[in-house]
Amino acid sequence: MNKVLGTNHYCRLLLAPALLFILAACSGDASERVATQQGATAANESMPTGYRRINTDNPADPLDAHIYELDNGLQVYLTENHEEPRFYAEIAVKAGSKHDPADGTGLAHYLEHLLFKGNQHMGSLDYAAEKPLLDEIVDLYEQHHNETDSERRAEIYARINSVAQQAAEFAVPGEFDKVYNAMGSSSLNAHTSYEETVYKVGLPSNRLAQWAEVESDRFVNPVFRLFHTELETVYEEKNRSMDNAGRVIFEAMDDLLFKVHPYGQQPTIGTTEHLKNPSLVYIRNYFDTYYVPNNMAIFISGDIEIEATIALISEKFAHWQRKEVPQVGPWEEAPIEGVERRTVQFPGEEQVQIAFRTVANNSSEVEALTMVDMI
Repeated sequence: MNKVLGTNHYCRLLLAPALLFILAACSGDASERVATQQGATAANESMPTGYRRINTDNPADPLDAHIYELDNGLQVYLTENHEEPRFYAEIAVKAGSKHDPADGTGLAHYLEHLLFKGNQHMGSLDYAAEKPLLDEIVDLYEQHHNETDSERRAEIYARINSVAQQAAEFAVPGEFDKVYNAMGSSSLNAHTSYEETVYKVGLPSNRLAQWAEVESDRFVNPVFRLFHTELETVYEEKNRSMDNAGRVIFEAMDDLLFKVHPYGQQPTIGTTEHLKNPSLVYIRNYFDTYYVPNNMAIFISGDIEIEATIALISEKFAHWQRKEVPQVGPWEEAPIEGVERRTVQFPGEEQVQIAFRTVANNSSEVEALTMVDMI
């Protein structure tokens, strides 16, 4: 890995009292807006069973956004744009690193990676033969996670290596990506932040039905295969972040702003300690808890017909099962008394950042602060 060489400089972080860091406060903004639409009046009382529109026509909206909710709670945001024969879709989960267990940071990000590894119908040459090996890997990682004796941990890890190699013989690496590439995809990606995890892709408009087929199954029957090798990818991301001045500053700033809240105490990429001792049971529990339709939303914009698209989504995603979603927190932060400073050292040019606490995500002032942040 290349590092920037040069004179050591310092970054100084300053905090002003009684405010909440704008960027962190707004990180879940899109997801919060999903929830705030729920009180809207249905626009069409004759809407077919299975979904309903939850916003009304707004002449001031140049996009003419249509917002729907399926019976299972999944919300759908649709806009038409026929300038080119493509559409762009995002599936957002209202859960991120804030929802990681305190002793398992980085878990939401791990899960994001694993949801590109296929499911029971994609990514395997023989899932029936692969499954017993994957189940054993889950059990071995749990033993490793709970074991404190170093020699015993080494023995378990050696067994994980062996079983992972056997399981890899049935895996088809990259099949998920290849399926999308064959459909003419662009921008196939995902991101995890404090408040959300978002999966995104752009496709030709004649691939909408195939997109719905793939995504509706992706989040119901995921298989956490190739976990052993994916750990190396996440380790590398962590190593790069530790060499990235911006990341170092950002984490130091959040730690100073939020001494109790996960924003400051649970980095999205995870701590080194937790990354080296993962639990697949934790990851599965996280998926089962938060990846439910009433905690998710679909956003599609492009060369689509809104009525046909919502009917397709209702058909393909209605089988997702609604579930009660537990709330996390609340966390109480002591007021910032006066100016607080922190200095971090890294190679490169000197930087100064000033951060403020403002308001919580559910405040009516969030949108105004977002605009201030963009100035």
